Amino acid sequence: MEMAMLRTSASFPHVGSFCYFDDQNDDGQDVVEKARIQRNNGDGTALISIESRRFPGEVASGNRTIDLDRLRETEQPVSQSVVTPARRRRARR
Repeated sequence: MEMAMLRTSASFPHVGSFCYFDDQNDDGQDVVEKARIQRNNGDGTALISIESRRFPGEVASGNRTIDLDRLRETEQPVSQSVVTPARRRRARR
């Protein structure tokens, strides 16, 4: 019974939901990490569990505290999101 409760999905940015954030791997390359929000600390940060890899020597459990504004709902980096081009206007005569 308890296991089913832990698998209940939650919507972003609530506790239990999945999220993504930009990070760097061990080689210094930019990567997008998938994580699950474990706790909202109430101070603008959240405790997350990183899903894609662990951090040997950094944190044993793959958990870390991160600013909530660094988290997003989709895997696509914010810098690569599709932006609608501005409408061109004709000059008035």
